[in-house]
Parts: sequence; structure tokens; C-alpha cells
Amino acid sequence: MTRAAKVVTIAPEACAGPVLVSADVHGNLADFERLRAIFLGLVAAGRDPLWLSVGDWVHGPAGDEGGRRDVLGRDGAALYDYADETPALLRGLFALMDAHPGRVLSLCGNHEHAHIGGRRTRKFHDDEAAALEARLSAAEVAELRARFASWPMLFRLPALGVVVTHGALSAELEHAEELEEIVYAGPNQGRAAELLHSAMTRYGFGPGEDERLLERLGPPGQYRVLVHGHDRDEEGWSPSGARAGLLCTSFGARRERKAYLQLERPLAGLDDVREGLELRRLWG
Repeated sequence: MTRAAKVVTIAPEACAGPVLVSADVHGNLADFERLRAIFLGLVAAGRDPLWLSVGDWVHGPAGDEGGRRDVLGRDGAALYDYADETPALLRGLFALMDAHPGRVLSLCGNHEHAHIGGRRTRKFHDDEAAALEARLSAAEVAELRARFASWPMLFRLPALGVVVTHGALSAELEHAEELEEIVYAGPNQGRAAELLHSAMTRYGFGPGEDERLLERLGPPGQYRVLVHGHDRDEEGWSPSGARAGLLCTSFGARRERKAYLQLERPLAGLDDVREGLELRRLWG
């Protein structure tokens, strides 16, 4: 497997067009296809979009025999009432990445990490990685593992003042280069182990943690907003810190509130994420 660069800094010229940010699709093929149509619509319009994902593309409801179909939202509708179509989703995603090199990028979420040495996830199956790989050919399993191993942990977008992570990365790191010491397949020790665990498992920030993290990821004031996923949010977007926002594009959001970001200007803070402009509804 190729060892991933854990931090990818997006050059300002790569952000000349709209930057789309999505989170946690978890095998929902219809939501992926909707996101793809939005991206390709911007491509067709000559707008040169960049699409970034926080990861967790894989592993959805287990089927009629289980799958937590009884988990209801505040509106009484099932939050996870869809079929797991991860194999078809990955084929579509990988084809799109190959057709638009460098313009469709993803972080490694904890569900991808489960395939390349991380903790086995158990949201819908006792071993979701094994359940998915049993549905794929040997060649597809090898491709999946190689691609996931090449995906980073953090995107920095200095032109927009934005950082994107999967989970709520620990503020204990001293500088971004510490993340490069992490090995997805382990073993990791000390701070590397702590940082990897936080990036893959933490759901939110304590007081001041997100602000300290942003200051340690670049020169003072360069990064002003952090976007992450990993958790469910019925409203699609909510603060998870003074400068951090939880994005829920697909998994765990009510259909009419599923959200993605379309960034076309620098953000000074969470108040700059405006409904209908930076914050878009997937099915609106």
C-alpha cells in the first residue's frame, strides 16, 4: 500500500472555482449520484469545481433483517431507510476520481480506515469491513484498500481560510507535520496514536479546542473555520465549536435537510456559512 500524505494543502489556484464539501454518505447511492450531478453540472458550466469529502463513503444499513431501520428522526421518519449500495457507489466514485484527476478528493474516514488496519466498525454489521469485502471481487478489494491507504486525514485551504477533517481532531498537536508520523496500519505510539484516534472517533470540540487547533495548523489567523463530519445531525449543519461546524450531507440527516457546502469566497467564521449560499441542501 502507498503511504498517504496525511495533510494535503490545496493550492489557491485549485480553489478558483466553487469548492464543494460533503460528508458521510455511507452507501447511499442516490445521495452520491445527486452530489455527482451537482459536480458535473458545474464542470459542464465551465466553473472548474473542486469536490472534497470528509470520508465515510462506505457501509450502510444491513438490509431487511436489521440495519437500524427503527431509528427515527424528530419528524418520525426513519433516518436509515435506504439500501446499502456501497459497491456501486465506490465504482462510480473511483471512476469519477479517475475522470477528473485532482478535482475529486476524499479524506480517510474511520469506516475506510477499517479496511486498512483501523478499528473494525460495527454500525450495521458485526464487522462491516468484512461484510463489504465479501460483496466484492478480489481485484475490487485490492483497489479499495490501495485507494483508501492513499487518502489523507486533513485538507487545508488557505485561500478560503478553511480546514476539513473527518472527526474532531485533537488540539494537542503542535504542528501539522506531526500527522505525517501516523501509519494507518499501525502500530502508532504516543501522540501519533492519540491524533489518529481523535481524527477517526471524536464527535465534537471542548471549549477553545477548535480555535487552538486552527492556530496550530498554520500562521496566526490563516485558518478560521473547521468543517468535519463523522457524526449525524438531523439539520445537516450545526456548530460543534466556536469555529467548527458539523456537516451532515447524507447519513443521519432528514432528507430535506441533507447539506453540502459550496465555497466561493474566504470564510471569516461560522457566520459566513449562509443558508442557500455557502450552505446548500442536497435535495432542495
